[in-house]
Amino acid sequence: MKGTSAAPLEIGGWFEQWAERRLRYLMLAPAVLILLALTIFPSLYMFYAAVHRISPNPDLPWQFVGAANFTRLLSDGQFQVALRNTAIFTVVAVSVEFLFGLGLALLLDKYIRRLTFLKTVLMVPMMLPPIAVAITWKLIYEPQFGVLNEIMFRLGLPTQAWAGDVDLAMFSIIVADVWQWTPFIFLLMLAGLASLPIEPYEAAELDGASSWRQFWDLTIPFLKPVIAIALLLRVMDALRLFDLVFILTGGGPADRTKVLSLYIYQVAYRFADPGYAAAISLFVLLVTIVLSTWFMKRMRLVE
Repeated sequence: MKGTSAAPLEIGGWFEQWAERRLRYLMLAPAVLILLALTIFPSLYMFYAAVHRISPNPDLPWQFVGAANFTRLLSDGQFQVALRNTAIFTVVAVSVEFLFGLGLALLLDKYIRRLTFLKTVLMVPMMLPPIAVAITWKLIYEPQFGVLNEIMFRLGLPTQAWAGDVDLAMFSIIVADVWQWTPFIFLLMLAGLASLPIEPYEAAELDGASSWRQFWDLTIPFLKPVIAIALLLRVMDALRLFDLVFILTGGGPADRTKVLSLYIYQVAYRFADPGYAAAISLFVLLVTIVLSTWFMKRMRLVE
């Protein structure tokens, strides 16, 4: 009987040791499976589609074309227009959002720290769904009955087509994006300012350093990691802009607001060329990875 009872104990102890040694792998397994299902597998499938010509007819087989879809990017005028528009939007929108977000954070942190209600109000646009934001600004920009033109009319100023004007369409999209995502930069900057050490500022004041000198020599260096993360996240998101353009302008007028995400959508569904759309998507992914790596090294977040 003693030998019989010892066997289950030995098996149980062996199982506990095995589970303890592999517990970290078992706990990571669900996340790895989700990552494989939602990220890695679609990426591999997209690369596979990018080297094929895919017919709209599902009964026809895929035709392997190698790098033809990628070389096609060099001669595609619409792709170049979309790339230029995406670059313009990303640089202008993210720059304005960063300046406004940092300025608001400095103002709230130093002068009106106790007004938590105001901080909450400033974060509301970031919490709204992108589609809701796009529809709201579409109503604001509406030429006949929009709020903005009504204000212009009451002020005695000429009304504008805004999203329908060739010269104002990109500006209108940038304004809507700045309104929605400046609170994101503001929130990160405010959290960074709240974590700054006090001792260097006290020493700087004793040395007679001005507020401007303290800002450049202390605040900016201390905030550099937070600034890098904020800009990196916003640039990555700006490169994927779709909702505002799709709802407000549809890429017009005269392709002035056609961005890469919208062009990918048009190539895949309107022109029925998913292979070429996959190639453009891979290009956007590569640009995002290169810019992210360069930016993190530039900000010295990685070696």
